[in-house]
Amino acid sequence: MKSSLFVALTLVSVFAYGKDWPNVEFPDTSEVEIVADEMQYNGYPMKTWVVKDKRSLMVMADFFKKQWQADSERFDARMFNGDYVINSLQPPYLLTARINQQYQGVVAYVGITKNMDDTQLAKVNRDKFPKPSGTAVLSDIQSQDLYKQGRTVILSSTQSLSSNYHYYRRHFQQRGWVENSAILDTKAGKAALQMSQGTDSVDISFDTKNSQVYIVANQVTQG
Repeated sequence: MKSSLFVALTLVSVFAYGKDWPNVEFPDTSEVEIVADEMQYNGYPMKTWVVKDKRSLMVMADFFKKQWQADSERFDARMFNGDYVINSLQPPYLLTARINQQYQGVVAYVGITKNMDDTQLAKVNRDKFPKPSGTAVLSDIQSQDLYKQGRTVILSSTQSLSSNYHYYRRHFQQRGWVENSAILDTKAGKAALQMSQGTDSVDISFDTKNSQVYIVANQVTQG
């Protein structure tokens, strides 16, 4: 496997998302928030939750270990940078839990990622975000709810700040997008674009660091 809408739910025991996704159980003492029910990370489908509980870190870790280990093709659980991290490979899914000890309990970040072969991944990635030459995509996260689709793309470019700024400004203008606001400050090494087309919008920020231009684009498509 190649490496917000929040809906608060309390007293939850089981989440079922159809036969294609494994069920994830949470302690009935936990407060669970859905971060994304339909999400893609670099093309891979994902589901993610934030879990808050007053139990201790190891009690919460034992809960997920007992739930996942027996069904795992590969399983790993260990402390990492102060968090307890659990990885359970249940092909074609990778289930993860990262548990952080808080003052009054724990916060756990739980996710399921579905693996895809190259053919499936190519189909998902057909709708690639535009980028000038010399630009690498660091992260591409897409999510969807009933009313809109959201996308956050992070890129790194070797081209100049001005070149990147004008590339995106020109790209969207040529496709009928309207410029709502635009700032280019080469002295500060920063720029920003806000554009819209009907009810759809895109916000792009540019930041220069160590001769690289880092670009963060947030795009929202209604309907």
